[in-house]
Amino acid sequence: MSNAILTSAKPPGNWTQLDKQLTQAKTLLRQMSRTVEDIEDARTIERVKRANANKPRIPWAQVKRELQLD
Repeated sequence: MSNAILTSAKPPGNWTQLDKQLTQAKTLLRQMSRTVEDIEDARTIERVKRANANKPRIPWAQVKRELQLD
């Protein structure tokens, strides 16, 4: 490929539209990232629940006393 071909390429004429699409893509990516994090959190919670399923529960009143929340 020659330099003449590279330098003769015209930039897109509608930068406003491209900027809008880029902004929308960034927003979508942020939303998808949050969704993935939420799914990972939910999986972690379910794993911990299964791991602790047979362990005795600590009454809330006892937890508050031990942490001096009363």
